[in-house]
Amino acid sequence: MKTIYIDAFAGLSGDLFLGALVDLGFQPESLERLPERLKLDGAKVTIKDVVRRGIASKQAIVEFPHEHVHRHLHHIKEILNQSDLPKEVTEGALKTFTCLAKAEAKVHGTTPDKIHFHEVGAVDAILDIVGTHLGFYELGTESIICSSIPLSRGQARMAHGVMPLPAPATVEILKGAPTRPIDVPFESVTPTGAALAVTLADSFGEWPSLRIERSGWGAATHEGGELPNLLRLVQGVCEGGMKQDRVWVLECEIDDMNPEFLEPLWTDAFKRGALDLYFTPVQMKKGRQGTLITLLAPETRRIECEQLLLESTTTFGVRRHLAERTILEREILEVETDFGIIPVKVAKGLPGKAAPEASAVKESAKTAGVPMSVVYNAALLAWAQRECGSQS
Repeated sequence: MKTIYIDAFAGLSGDLFLGALVDLGFQPESLERLPERLKLDGAKVTIKDVVRRGIASKQAIVEFPHEHVHRHLHHIKEILNQSDLPKEVTEGALKTFTCLAKAEAKVHGTTPDKIHFHEVGAVDAILDIVGTHLGFYELGTESIICSSIPLSRGQARMAHGVMPLPAPATVEILKGAPTRPIDVPFESVTPTGAALAVTLADSFGEWPSLRIERSGWGAATHEGGELPNLLRLVQGVCEGGMKQDRVWVLECEIDDMNPEFLEPLWTDAFKRGALDLYFTPVQMKKGRQGTLITLLAPETRRIECEQLLLESTTTFGVRRHLAERTILEREILEVETDFGIIPVKVAKGLPGKAAPEASAVKESAKTAGVPMSVVYNAALLAWAQRECGSQS
């Protein structure tokens, strides 16, 4: 699996992403054509070779005429919908814009659809965000892992006056993401950079097990102090069809709650981004029968999932610990059976490991009036025959 590791050792911003992507192999011509594809008249993107602390890097420079307009989120949607960009790019970019809009709305006490915010409305931010998604797409990226986010302290002058660093919107965006302090005399992470990291990364963590193919360096306008203001992207292949990431394990025990109230917890947990939820019967103090509730959450969804457990159960506290895990890469293949087309989940790099999707098996079995096991075995047989045919 082609994986890119975002090594944010000094910071994150839109122009850092663009420069690093070009240095990694993203064609500069694609970036230079982007203003035309987005119908942003007068805007221009150029790539400049720079050297920072002895490291050859690429710097993306966005030029555009001064505007007197404040764009809302629906204006951004119109720009994306009118472009000829791939669906994956426009959908990913809209996800980032929405993340920014929600954060700005929370900070300013309004709603995402009503807010007009300079950061997302500005042409350079539009090109930064869309260009970054286009770069990862054209590089054929299948998985993105990001390091912890380095946050500087201090103050910076912004549109609403002097504000503390990290900026209020940046803090809002990074809720649940791993961060660390960094001592640099500038804003290390912008709201745009934070939103790109949170919406692009499949996981956050340390340097992954990777067969390295290439690396790319991006430079920003501010050169930085002792630590150069650079971003490194590392591209490689995860060996053996496996990848590593980290998840939050959230737990609480209850012995005084109506078990009927546990059912809606399933639906609500997955709505809030939970990866899994399960109940374990336990013997608690005073001989009471209780339930251990365990919820697995991505690093960026811990707060929402913790809040759910505190709101929807009788517990007065939630334990948590960060767990590392190894995941088999998988793909979904559709096979044809006498009961219709059934999707089958297949492990990459581990021949013979496959499982028909239970919901599809259940629906087909119900329609055909046969046991689920009959449809399940038919799907496995069809997949095995397909595999044998592809290897012969």
